[in-house]
Amino acid sequence: MIAVLAAAAVGLLSAFLPFTPAEPYLVAAVATTGTPPVALGVAAAAGQTAGKFLIFLGTRGALRSPWLRRRLTRRTPTRPRPMGRWGTLLARPRAAGVRLIEVTERPRQAIGVLLVSAVTGFPPLLATSVYLGRTPLRPVAFGVTCLLGRSIRFVAIALAPRLAGY
Repeated sequence: MIAVLAAAAVGLLSAFLPFTPAEPYLVAAVATTGTPPVALGVAAAAGQTAGKFLIFLGTRGALRSPWLRRRLTRRTPTRPRPMGRWGTLLARPRAAGVRLIEVTERPRQAIGVLLVSAVTGFPPLLATSVYLGRTPLRPVAFGVTCLLGRSIRFVAIALAPRLAGY
């Protein structure tokens, strides 16, 4: 029971601090305790989803603040685009980023991007949570999709030591 609560706490902490990943904890907890891997994986997923949900809602609330609205309406100077070989080299990643942003503007496609992000970590779930906070995606859809994706990821990682024979 303590290992499950600790997995949830580590998941919550890792939602805010990317340099404290939950994955090594899960592997170590499964290898050293008798706790079922599925319970550990789901607990870590629930903790991390709670944290990402707070980030999602925090972004949404911050975007509605009068101070930030005033700051965003000010004109910001545009940076010149790189020319020559660097401009050509950076054109494809920039185009892919623009396409990803276009996809996440639509709630149905945003759910797919969120699910992929939650399972694979690409694009990073922290960045995805912040970005999706400014889209019309419903909070319930965000929470359920994030929990599903993180559960898939963390349960698979928690099962790895058992599959390896530990």
